[in-house]
Amino acid sequence: MNIAVNECEDQPSHYIGVGASAGGLEALQILLQNLPTDTGACFIIVQHLSPDFKSMMLELLSKHTTMRILNVEDGMQVCANCIYLIPPKKNMMVAQGKLLLSEKVPDAGLSLPIDIFFRSLAEDQQHHAIGIILSGTGSDGSRGLKSLKEAGALVIAQEPDSAKFDGMPNSAINTGIVDLILRPEQMGEKLMSYIRHPLVSGENSPLKAGTSENEDLMAEVFNVLKLKSEIDFAKYKPSTVARRIERRMTIKQVNSLQEYLTLMFKDPYEVQVLSKELLIGVTRFFRDDDAFNLLREKTIADIVARSNEHTPIRAWVAGCSTGEEAYSMAILFADEIAKQGVKRDVKVFATDVNGDAINEASNGMFCEEIQHDVGGAYLSNYFTKNAGNRYQINKTIRQTVIFATHNMITDPPFSNMDLVSCRNILIYFQHSVQKRVLTSLHFSLKKDGYLFLGSSENLSDLAPHFETINDRCRIYRKRTSVRIPIGSAPPVNTSTQTQTQNMPSVSRLLRSYRGANAIGAAISFANELLITQYAPPCILVNDDLEAIHVYGDVTGYVRRLPPGRISVEIKDLVNEDISIAVSTALHRAKQSSDEVYYTDVITRDGENNTSINLRVFYIREHDIESSPGYYWLIFENEQAGEPRAAANHVSFDAAEQSRQRIEDLELELKRSKEHLQVTVEELETTNEELQSANEELMSANEELQSTNEELQSVNEELYTVNSEYQEKISEISQTNNDLDEVLGLSNIGIIFLDDNFLIRRYTQAAARYINLMESDLNRPIHHFSNNLHYDSMLKDISDVFATSKSKQLDIILEDKRVIQISIHAYRYTDPGDSRGVAITFSDVSRARYAQRGLSVVYKQLKSSINNALESLDNTPLANPLKVLVVDDQPVSLALIEETLATISEFNCEVYSAHTVLESLKIARDTAPDICLVDYHLDGETAIDFIDSMKANSLDIPSLVITGDDDPELNAMLLSYGVLDLINKHDLAPQVLSRSIRFSIRRREIDREINKTIDSVSV
Repeated sequence: MNIAVNECEDQPSHYIGVGASAGGLEALQILLQNLPTDTGACFIIVQHLSPDFKSMMLELLSKHTTMRILNVEDGMQVCANCIYLIPPKKNMMVAQGKLLLSEKVPDAGLSLPIDIFFRSLAEDQQHHAIGIILSGTGSDGSRGLKSLKEAGALVIAQEPDSAKFDGMPNSAINTGIVDLILRPEQMGEKLMSYIRHPLVSGENSPLKAGTSENEDLMAEVFNVLKLKSEIDFAKYKPSTVARRIERRMTIKQVNSLQEYLTLMFKDPYEVQVLSKELLIGVTRFFRDDDAFNLLREKTIADIVARSNEHTPIRAWVAGCSTGEEAYSMAILFADEIAKQGVKRDVKVFATDVNGDAINEASNGMFCEEIQHDVGGAYLSNYFTKNAGNRYQINKTIRQTVIFATHNMITDPPFSNMDLVSCRNILIYFQHSVQKRVLTSLHFSLKKDGYLFLGSSENLSDLAPHFETINDRCRIYRKRTSVRIPIGSAPPVNTSTQTQTQNMPSVSRLLRSYRGANAIGAAISFANELLITQYAPPCILVNDDLEAIHVYGDVTGYVRRLPPGRISVEIKDLVNEDISIAVSTALHRAKQSSDEVYYTDVITRDGENNTSINLRVFYIREHDIESSPGYYWLIFENEQAGEPRAAANHVSFDAAEQSRQRIEDLELELKRSKEHLQVTVEELETTNEELQSANEELMSANEELQSTNEELQSVNEELYTVNSEYQEKISEISQTNNDLDEVLGLSNIGIIFLDDNFLIRRYTQAAARYINLMESDLNRPIHHFSNNLHYDSMLKDISDVFATSKSKQLDIILEDKRVIQISIHAYRYTDPGDSRGVAITFSDVSRARYAQRGLSVVYKQLKSSINNALESLDNTPLANPLKVLVVDDQPVSLALIEETLATISEFNCEVYSAHTVLESLKIARDTAPDICLVDYHLDGETAIDFIDSMKANSLDIPSLVITGDDDPELNAMLLSYGVLDLINKHDLAPQVLSRSIRFSIRRREIDREINKTIDSVSV
């Protein structure tokens, strides 16, 4: 039944979406039993229903509430205090307060109708929506709840312990966004309290009053949040903060900001919850399809095409929340690099102020619901499904993304970025903070780098510095490298930091590095001064042959630094003429673990050649093999005095040392090549085997995954159907018991026989006539004796079963009781399909004897009246007397007309008719004095004639002439106002004359009596 818009005079104050699956029927029944009927909201129930069975949810739920329940039709307008049920084989959405239906796509994989509806509900009703998740398996509803949460709606989940299946409630709770976890019987009261709260109903809004007291209280709230979370929410938009605080006030049922501030002091967990809500961490993979399609086809393709192999591609996803968008970017880059067939290094920096979200994102583990956002190709290429039906991001993608906690308002931005994504975050900041953040994002981009914003965000004052690629998708490109001073934006509190246990912020790492204790600094200074003063010039080199510290003056041994980017590798620092000596000494020192000492090493100092000694030794930081090691490269000037003693000193011959070094390198290279060749062959063999096994496993996994999803969906649908049928069976059992009780009280014997004449069921009253016991079920009826003198009963049962024509007769027992036996064909839906026989035994003794007595009394009364009329009534009748004869048989009609013609007391003017319709026309035209009607007409009876006369306001005395000997016919005709019944066998002039006179006088007497009664009443 569709409901027109004008029928819904009371529009709902809230739209409450209820998602349920397996085991949800019981939870829904409990919810409705405890739900007030005057909430002013509408309730829209979305379930997993089987497409192959008719849903009985409406009749099963209607017994638990007085609210109106309707099956949804496309375009239905919702009303307050009504409940709406999704039909089978449909997906449902809400738009402008109307419920819209669409067909489910067959074989489209796992169906998530709850998610689809919740997401449309969030978009259409915003904070006027409420989402409830009840019992069910899987994770349907969790994604939709995130959309509701982002829109400011209330989110409720059933307490898992009270659910028959806790999959859906647990999945919802694990998202971390559920406001209330309740049992179904508690939800009604909480919903009523929430809807009628002054802040929700609009009766009161203390945070929007703008009083000085409220401003002071809000400042104190910000201080508490800053103390606990180290985030200054004072920089967020006041309307956003006020809405979130008011929402928490309604959930905690407090009416003033002062009460809520007191609650925050008493309950630290409330501060944590409010802080989390203000951060609004809602995201998903490839959010906004159109924008990401453009990003993939144009932006990322251009970045990869313009890049080179030696410079990594850098992207920054600011406000990444739990990492879905960062991984989406990494997947798009990996896919585009493979498509272009190039080799590129990609780094995606993913940051967020919420340390908990960063920790979750770094795990790279996601629920199975992401398959509806990611798509099949990306899912198989970049994700692995584990035993817990969760998807793990592949290692290659995970290594591409670098997660860190970062406050984009206060922390310095990243630099040299090809792409920066900052979506749906700026809208929550004040305008001045938005400008500062956009300035930071501009600074972080390279020239021609791309900026990707949210659909509700824009560049504002920085628009001249960007070229618009697509305004609807909010993709822009940096025009020039002009630096916009970040300080030009209003300053913010730089003391604000982000707290996390596992990943410190960038600012904290810098402060930690710079904040070494004073004692350590003093010791380091003293050590360096002593080495510089008394030790020869030397350079400390690490395992990677990079210079990490210089002691003394080494200007005579190192090159002058050229402009531009410098290298700290030792071979690039020392003079070119001693480079071979240094490289050889470093190599020998590590190989032999002994000190290497070269003398007579010639280097050019200005215009002159200088001979120096070169001393190198290698030490490890600890005795452990894996601990880092360092080289000490010491330069000694021979002119300064005698060289120090050394265990092994070698006069350096550049040519000899070069030759020896080359031979060592060639030998080492040869061994490396041989070892590499063996390794490559083994890896190729292993890789082929693994690739083959992996393909087989992927194919098997896809098939199993598809089968598992289908089985899960079918299982949920069948469980719902099973629950409905169990409820229906319970009702049928109750109805069956009621019917048995009624049949028992009616004292009517009934026997039900199947198509083989086996006893299916009987009532106790039937055992009085047929000797039956409870153990006699499923036995043939002819096995039993009876107390009836009814020898043809089995034959009559067979005839009724074969012809479907019922039989009825009376049997007189030995005790003179009259038993009416009725035999009827037992049918299901098809009237011609006989599946058995029902036999009823009714004791009609009193009725039959009363009927016989009434018949005798009626004959006596009629005889007395006729005698009285003959002796007292000498008034002549109308002459001629108009008589209307109705009979469809010409012979009978002629016989009646001939009998009328032989009457001597009066003359008759006869009018003949064959049908009821024809007789009505004659009666209206001629106004006859009396009607003689045959009982059986063509397809009609005398009763149809009498009803038609009354319907046309024709009051004419009627006699019925019949050939039937049915004793009940007389009583039935009398009840319809027929004054006499004449049997055709008794038809004679005297009988007909007496009956006509009797009928006319009776009608005249009745009229006079009615006039007298009417005059007395007046």
